[in-house]
Amino acid sequence: MRGTTPYHSFILPIKAEEIDKIYLTYLQNDKVILDKTNEDVTITDVVDLYENASMEELTEEELNSCQVILHMSQEDTLAFKFYPAAEKNIAVIQVRLLTKDGEAYASDPVTERIMGILKNGVIPPEEENEQ
Repeated sequence: MRGTTPYHSFILPIKAEEIDKIYLTYLQNDKVILDKTNEDVTITDVVDLYENASMEELTEEELNSCQVILHMSQEDTLAFKFYPAAEKNIAVIQVRLLTKDGEAYASDPVTERIMGILKNGVIPPEEENEQ
């Protein structure tokens, strides 16, 4: 994960238009490493992901769910540390949201292993390498 640009995708049991605020919080060793909000994510109703499906083919859950996608930068992932002790190389992720009706929800925490890289730092674009 470190030094890469992954996409993290979450399916939430709520329609996109019902979300007022959303927070994606990433912890490592009980410390907040990243906190992402509405401006950092793309939110799409799951039904909109099925281009050729008719409404009758979709389940009730699919009709009332949305997908939240976060595209992380190299800087984002380099904020995580890689430790010799494997148990410290875990990110805990939680999605929290507030609906337009004022209801607050939180997902169960999800864990992801943090992988090390041999050379630390951002990989610059091609044009920066040539200078």
